[in-house]
Amino acid sequence: MSSPSQSLSPQARYASPQRAPQVRPIYDFDSPAEFARRHKAGTKNEFEADQKSVYALNKKNTAFTAWVLSRLRQTNKRAEYLFIVKADEEVRLPTIGEICRLRIALEDGSTSRFWEAHRVEWPSGIEGVTNTTGGKVAVFVVTISKSDTFEDLAPLIAPAAPFEDGNSIDGTATPTSSSDTSHYDDTLHEPAINMQLKKENAVKVNFLLIPSEATKDSELGALELLYGPHANCTERQEKAFEYFVTLRNPDFYVNLYKLLPHMHKTVADPNFRKTKLGEMFSALNHQQRDAFLQGFANLPCGICVLPGGPGAGKTHFNLFTIAMAQLSPITRYRHAQNQDANPSAKVLFIVDMNSPVDDVANRMVRLYHDLGMNKQVIRMKGWGAEVKMSSKLNEAEDAKAGGDEMMHVDFTNSFIQLMRTMTLGLGLNSNRTCQAPTLDEAAWDRFERLKKTKYQALAEFLETELWENEEVIPFRFRRLVYNLYSDTLAAADFIATTPVAAHNHFKGMFRPDLVYFDESPHARELCNLIAIANFDPMAWIFCGDYRQTVPFVGSGENEFADQMRVSMMERAARCQGIIQHELLINHRSFGGLHQLASFLWYGERMTSGTPDNTVPLVRGKPVDVPRLVVHLKDCPRPQKDGTSFWNPAHAAWVMDRVKELLVDPKFLQPRRKELGTILIIAPYKKAFEHYKKEVKKLPTWARKRVEARTVDVVQGHEADFIFLDLVRGSSNAFLDNANRLCVAITRARLGEIIMMHPNMPKDSHFRFRAHYINRMYEKCKYAGQVVTIPTESGDEDSTPVTVMLKEDCPTVADFTEDDIQVVDGIYTSLDGRHGIHSVVPTCSSPAGSDDEDENDDSSDDDTEGPIALPANLTSDALKRVSAYLEQKKRG
Repeated sequence: MSSPSQSLSPQARYASPQRAPQVRPIYDFDSPAEFARRHKAGTKNEFEADQKSVYALNKKNTAFTAWVLSRLRQTNKRAEYLFIVKADEEVRLPTIGEICRLRIALEDGSTSRFWEAHRVEWPSGIEGVTNTTGGKVAVFVVTISKSDTFEDLAPLIAPAAPFEDGNSIDGTATPTSSSDTSHYDDTLHEPAINMQLKKENAVKVNFLLIPSEATKDSELGALELLYGPHANCTERQEKAFEYFVTLRNPDFYVNLYKLLPHMHKTVADPNFRKTKLGEMFSALNHQQRDAFLQGFANLPCGICVLPGGPGAGKTHFNLFTIAMAQLSPITRYRHAQNQDANPSAKVLFIVDMNSPVDDVANRMVRLYHDLGMNKQVIRMKGWGAEVKMSSKLNEAEDAKAGGDEMMHVDFTNSFIQLMRTMTLGLGLNSNRTCQAPTLDEAAWDRFERLKKTKYQALAEFLETELWENEEVIPFRFRRLVYNLYSDTLAAADFIATTPVAAHNHFKGMFRPDLVYFDESPHARELCNLIAIANFDPMAWIFCGDYRQTVPFVGSGENEFADQMRVSMMERAARCQGIIQHELLINHRSFGGLHQLASFLWYGERMTSGTPDNTVPLVRGKPVDVPRLVVHLKDCPRPQKDGTSFWNPAHAAWVMDRVKELLVDPKFLQPRRKELGTILIIAPYKKAFEHYKKEVKKLPTWARKRVEARTVDVVQGHEADFIFLDLVRGSSNAFLDNANRLCVAITRARLGEIIMMHPNMPKDSHFRFRAHYINRMYEKCKYAGQVVTIPTESGDEDSTPVTVMLKEDCPTVADFTEDDIQVVDGIYTSLDGRHGIHSVVPTCSSPAGSDDEDENDDSSDDDTEGPIALPANLTSDALKRVSAYLEQKKRG
């Protein structure tokens, strides 16, 4: 598997329940020797643990629903098919680029053999495919031996090109194309058919996961390039590595403003402020501006460490600095091969997660467009499986060509597969999450534009198709494809990729002037070193927030786990004078929501960059911060399911509040008129799964505004209102984890409710051992933000109100009395459509009350009425409905 984190549950991310005796972590290394020893041994231990987890997953033998979409290619020995597999919520699929094996499982219990497979991104040529069964799907390329006939392997789409024997691998006839050259038209085909994935045309498949050595090899490979008897790096990279480890006595400094003088000179130009980029500069807060104007002047060994808190605009700042660096041509301190005509700075942007790779590439495309900068963006993730398979198949052919002709990277399989999906006749996929092309797509685009000139030889080779049935692809063809990809990489201005893809695959073909490693504390230290070992730019810029995330270590048997959970940025923060600038102005949270996290983790240095609007309570009493810790009175104990937990009472109450927010026309995004969004966070998988099912029951328009996530996958996500369900009746080290808790309470823009069982504050672990969750609770209690709410009430005035919402209605702003009808004490809409049920509770203790006796049912007139929640929890429309129903009751 591509990363050990994929094979373990998210709960194992920060700690493992069974831990081996730990070696005390070192934060201040005297030399690289001990650093290398610890991380080398720890990385090997992680790989061994990853192997065990893979074997455990294989024993489950989960059956997935799948569709055999099309055959991509056939040789005289094998054929490649495109499979679409429906994801299972309980069992993960292999990740993009991950090599595995797949087999077809029939209802009678028989199966095919296991075939080689690997997951790829959704191909550009299959937009016309629609999944009618619901849920998410993934795409796999499956390689089947021609001798392995299987009668149930019937592709839904016939191959687009003829084959020499006129038959597919399963014995069915293959149609002949009308023109060999039609595959290479200047325009793509319009969708020819509306292919629907149904239960009727599906098959069942099993996976056999194979422990991937990609992560281990890339991390240990980086260490080997920089340190030890087989070190192979420049003196500059070696010095940068030594400083990375020791964080002291740098051998040299880099002043980016001298290497990129236009970064300062442009800002000083009076006309600059009138440009779009100048407007971006003017919009920077003072911390961002100081970091830009001063932060790159004195970089020890070319390394910049730039921490940033939640909502501080770290990625926005990085993209702005990249655009500034690329604004003008530069004088390079070294000569690069294949230099393009416009020698502006080239940038490599590394992120240790696939989704952010898409996001940052997409944002960079939009930024270039808005600024009128003609730049080539490429995104690369999960890349390497095709390269490795091509190299393995053709290494014998390469050996015959001799050492001088050998190519250290083989792109042929990737190119052929893209070519086949582009000729399926189903059009481009317009629903992709990213506008930036992959390397394969960028190479294809370059080929289409220049096939009659620079790449005429490749076009002619493709048109002959004489090599199509050969197992080993001719060396000349692979050389032509290699040149195409090499030219594509050399012409790129910005590449966003993962560390594994960056390691050694395109080393030498893309020579970045700046390397950014975003969210670097999320990656292990050896993973960070991939940037230094494989590239020699002007500067390496490491960004992220070590307070929110730590490197993943999944094995409890790894004695170096604690050491490997320490990031370089955390070590730098412990040293005096290393970090010169820090981005701690929060532009996400309104109404002072940032203050709690600032107090707990940021030394009260995180400030707000948003208007300090005071949010009133329903009864008109002002509150400083729109956050509540909610206890449900007489709340039942949480339920255990296997090793996980969920709290039915919490879940029911939260979903009622979610529905209440959804029908509130005043619940809008800050500074915008769009409807507000909701994020439900749960630390336990069972609770998350329940919330996810409840969200699916909402009307279609409502589901677009509500999302459920576990704490461990919520970083990088935010919403206008957050519900954090702590689930358990007692605290533990898992819930009290500083990084996890910091992430959870920094996601909200407008408001936040933390569901805490009333027994938790009484728990001995909570009182004597829990540090962060206890301090969080006491801080909220002191601010009057802890309330106790009855789960049920016999009060006549607390009659539940059911608001029925039409499936196609986004709000209830236009609700009228004619829409309401009384039926056996339950209030429903006349049209009887599916809708949303919203309960208005009463409160036995107002916000800010000093009464902590949860068993005291007495209340005076001053405490009756709706619960003291932020105003945007209850809409005017809901009040009108309640008032109308009250009038009906009284006759």
